[in-house]
Amino acid sequence: MTPPARSGLRKRLLRTLYVTHRWLGIGIGLLMTSWCLSGMVMLWRPWPIPDPAAGQGVHGPLHLPAQLPPIAALTEPEERFQSFRLGMTGEAPVLTLVPVAGAPFAVDLRTGQRGGIAPEDAGASAQAYAAAVGVQERRAFEGTTTDDQWVLDTPGRMGGFERFRFPGPRHLVVYVSPLTGDVTQATDTTSRAWAWVGAIPHWLYPAALRRHPPAWKWTVIILSGTGMFLTVTGLVVGLLRLRKRWPFSHYHRWHLVHHLGGLVFGLLALSWIATGFLTMNPGGAFESRKETLAPLHVTGSMTGREVFAVLDRVLRASPADWTDVRSVLLNGRIFLAVTARDRHRQRLDASLSPAPLAKEALGQSALLLTEPDQYYFDRPLRKRPFPVFRLSTTDGTLFYLDACSGEVLAAFDRPARQSRWMVYGLHDMDVLSWLRTPTARLMIVFPCLCGVCLIFLSGIVIGVKYLRAEPPRNRSGRM
Repeated sequence: MTPPARSGLRKRLLRTLYVTHRWLGIGIGLLMTSWCLSGMVMLWRPWPIPDPAAGQGVHGPLHLPAQLPPIAALTEPEERFQSFRLGMTGEAPVLTLVPVAGAPFAVDLRTGQRGGIAPEDAGASAQAYAAAVGVQERRAFEGTTTDDQWVLDTPGRMGGFERFRFPGPRHLVVYVSPLTGDVTQATDTTSRAWAWVGAIPHWLYPAALRRHPPAWKWTVIILSGTGMFLTVTGLVVGLLRLRKRWPFSHYHRWHLVHHLGGLVFGLLALSWIATGFLTMNPGGAFESRKETLAPLHVTGSMTGREVFAVLDRVLRASPADWTDVRSVLLNGRIFLAVTARDRHRQRLDASLSPAPLAKEALGQSALLLTEPDQYYFDRPLRKRPFPVFRLSTTDGTLFYLDACSGEVLAAFDRPARQSRWMVYGLHDMDVLSWLRTPTARLMIVFPCLCGVCLIFLSGIVIGVKYLRAEPPRNRSGRM
């Protein structure tokens, strides 16, 4: 190939690169700008969650029957259970059972009947929650939902939640689990409005799309993949058009902002888009195995007869101030995590005697943590309790146990730990603990988001100018 021909080919390739970047940026740039702006909102207004203190107060003191009714599920010789829970929902004493195999279910201890909590009893939980957050209006039951906009990613949603609406200035909506009577979600006008400008556009979470997980996943993969291509081409063009002396660019005004801004913040933009792409776990690169993370590795399981015996002891003790009783297994032994009306918690053995959790009972790998480590720390949507014991299994899986009750609070296998550093740590910019502080979010993360947003916003402005008027031929080299 002659040098003039080679030069002509290079010009055509560069022209194609510039034009592709320009026109692709007009459409995808809008999405990228939306992700930046919604990310700013999510620094301070994440996805709505129930008020933790109000949620803890929805269950009243236990009012148990004089004796246990026949419970068919506990008489099956082959059935084993991971855990059980005892609490009041409205006027109903409810036993929630979690079998090793199969879905959790509730039992009304007044009758022994298996089934969901009645709407009127679930409504009592919703009313108690509303009163705790300052809403005095009476509830209106709106039925059971599995795919409401606000519960699409809530654990247990496939079993349905009872939805209650409270008329009034705040337009509070409360969702109650028919298995436990817990408030699983609560939104009001303010939290919903912030979600529509924050989490929903950032996660591409409108219910019409999120109800179809495969379609939602591939939409995010394709759009974020296109965003990566846009950003990479922008970095290539920016480097090709870089000058060796100030102001280091051939461009002016918005073109100058886009060029130099892209060179300064382009790699950060690429990092955010790429890690957002990886959160969809394409190809199963960071996929954890459920059997590896199962608490059974630490807890073991129990028979229905063992559950019945412990429940019978609780009924005979007739505790007057207990509001919540949960089973806590350790190596197949049953303990109870008991919460009293004054929120005091204690750990009891199967005979209902105090049994504080000792480090020696957990093995040599146990380590008591009183502050966060690299994997177990507070997130905007999840506050972690302390102190905890950290256990390490032979395959490297980390389990975190409540130091008071012994409950398994979190687990991280090797893929989960890798995604912590390579995906979520980079995407959330919280690889270092001090980056999670409010000051760092304001002084470091927010300005970085502004810089990345400026890249895409200036690209939109430039693209709109080209849409409004045919660019002269001598501008063909511009981005």
